[in-house]
Amino acid sequence: MKKTIVFYIATLTRGGAERVIVSLANYFCLQGYEVYMVTLEPDEGLYPIEEGVRRIVLDLDGGGTIAGRVRNAVRRITRVRRLLRRTQARALVSFIGKTNIRSVLAGMGLRTKVFVSVRSAPEREYAGVFQRVLAKVLFCFADGIIFQSEGARRFFPKAVRKKSKILFNPLSPEYVRLPYTGKRKNEIVTVGRMDEVKNHALLVEAFSLVVKKRPEMHLTIYGGGCCMETVRRQVKELGLEGAVSLPGDSREIPEKIKDAKVFVLSSNFEGMPNAVAEAFAMGIPVVSTDCPSGGARALVGNNERGLLVPVGDAERMAQAVLRILTDSKLAQRLQEQAYLFSQTLHPDRIHQQWKDFIESACDNGSRPV
Repeated sequence: MKKTIVFYIATLTRGGAERVIVSLANYFCLQGYEVYMVTLEPDEGLYPIEEGVRRIVLDLDGGGTIAGRVRNAVRRITRVRRLLRRTQARALVSFIGKTNIRSVLAGMGLRTKVFVSVRSAPEREYAGVFQRVLAKVLFCFADGIIFQSEGARRFFPKAVRKKSKILFNPLSPEYVRLPYTGKRKNEIVTVGRMDEVKNHALLVEAFSLVVKKRPEMHLTIYGGGCCMETVRRQVKELGLEGAVSLPGDSREIPEKIKDAKVFVLSSNFEGMPNAVAEAFAMGIPVVSTDCPSGGARALVGNNERGLLVPVGDAERMAQAVLRILTDSKLAQRLQEQAYLFSQTLHPDRIHQQWKDFIESACDNGSRPV
């Protein structure tokens, strides 16, 4: 009889957490599990899902009022609970915020083991006193909690931390390759949705300082989103139209960025920034903000595999970029160390770590009561 595992996330639109949960679902499917993927709404087909993964959409209306939102939350918990009972699921794995809270409630009193994964800085993912208290209390009743950094784990009480594990994100398969070894273009790149959290405005400001000393450099920001027009106006106001490109989303990112000289992450918050790990795998030197809750630092180390700068500091960011551009030995060292580290993020390795953690918790121990 096949083992059944249920994955649960709000949506499967563009994002690092969405990519990771799809890759895990596909992995467990190929390992012979019966796999269900539960979302609140239909996805856009951005991340390919194995044919054997069964999709369930909890598409509910009437959530505009407080009463409607409460009613929808109860109905979603009830539907997931019925699914767990009907399939006799061995494990429920959820990602992000309210979905984690609902998953613990859905699994209460059932034989299904519940695993929740915090994917961003907890103070942002659980924004508000009520949500924070609820998460800290309910997570004590989960069977396993997956964090991406020690900083995120420290946010929670000891009862949660003692049954948790830090697991990095797997590389996307298209980044499992040898790094580019040819001559690199005079290009600085970043990849990520254009919203306030990613803070591309900071990167543009820093680039305006870089280009004063290195006028041959060009900045390309891949990604679309709500801040696109704001950044476009900023580029115009700074007189950088010819030096900055905003091509939007692309499905060919590895080919687009492989020969860049520097990758920059300017985020205010991150869980485990996939884009940094992917730049590592491409052999691109990285500059990153040291953003809560330590995911970027966990990847970069103490400036061993990239250069960390304070959140919101355009001048320090520009200085770090210029260091890499002017110090070829530093750039080479960062490239080599980053690429070596990226090999520890091979999908097979990370997926096996998830499987080991889930199976171990399923085979041993029980949920506290």
